[in-house]
Amino acid sequence: MGDTRTLLISVAGTVANGALLATVAAVIIGFMMWGFGTALNIPGLATKGVQTFFGAVVCAIVCAGLNSWIAWFGEQAISIWN
Repeated sequence: MGDTRTLLISVAGTVANGALLATVAAVIIGFMMWGFGTALNIPGLATKGVQTFFGAVVCAIVCAGLNSWIAWFGEQAISIWN
């Protein structure tokens, strides 16, 4: 049972780290959209860039806490499965 729990936490942690990298990429893309929209005077692009940027920042904050949530749920699973 312990090996399965460790494997699930490891896989979930890897997925969480991948999600964190994707949100960092989204932050950079949103910042670029915002900058190009402002520099080229395209308000629609700048607005979408701001939304993408701040949405990605929120997602990055959530993804940063996922590893601790996964470990906590892994501990709870032991009591549920026993």
